Amino acid sequence: MFTKIEFAVQMTCESCVKAVKESLFNVPGISNVDINLENNSVVVDTTLTTDQVLKHLQSSGKKAVVKGIEGILAGVAVLDISKEIQGVVRFAQISSNTCIVDGTVDGLKPGKYGLYIHESGDISQGCNSVGDCFNPKNYDCSSSSNRAYSDLGIITAEANGRSSFRFQDNVINLSDVIGRSLVVTEHSKGPDCIGNRVTCGIIARSSSLFQNPKTICACDGISIWDERNQPKSSL
Repeated sequence: MFTKIEFAVQMTCESCVKAVKESLFNVPGISNVDINLENNSVVVDTTLTTDQVLKHLQSSGKKAVVKGIEGILAGVAVLDISKEIQGVVRFAQISSNTCIVDGTVDGLKPGKYGLYIHESGDISQGCNSVGDCFNPKNYDCSSSSNRAYSDLGIITAEANGRSSFRFQDNVINLSDVIGRSLVVTEHSKGPDCIGNRVTCGIIARSSSLFQNPKTICACDGISIWDERNQPKSSL
């Protein structure tokens, strides 16, 4: 499914616009590109992950950051409990029964991992204080191929330690999970949620498309071009 993603791209002239256009031209998974030089804005209709689109934009030689994803409601979980494993996972509720989950996690050992929503947003003791997997009492798993509500599925880390993913979830509703936690676990073939928790983060509400006018961070005065830090490559 195509969704609109808005990026802030550092452009100063028409040659910058041309370079950005060329970086996205004829890329499979991108159907439309709207570039606004005055607002340093690039809006892309895509089925690709934000990380994939960012790589194409950055190939133009311009700095770029994600500003928002089209949807009824948007959320983001920053996974930074571990110094070694860090990432960003974005959520966009695009209809009453469809949520797009788009993320990049760095620093993992190659292999498969589970992605789960847990009950609590309490990360005062890291991933040990986020409670059990979140499964609403009124949720009937038999109507969804026996899937637990909290179970978002399996992600795979490549040889470089990065897992980049984008999928459509037709079970969760973002409004029910804002304030809870997203947990990455070692993959287990047993019951859900029993794998060791390797990283986690609170699912917070974030900007939807065209709702984020920020260019300077109010807390420290740093511009969006300078506040990007690796490995949080999707920030």
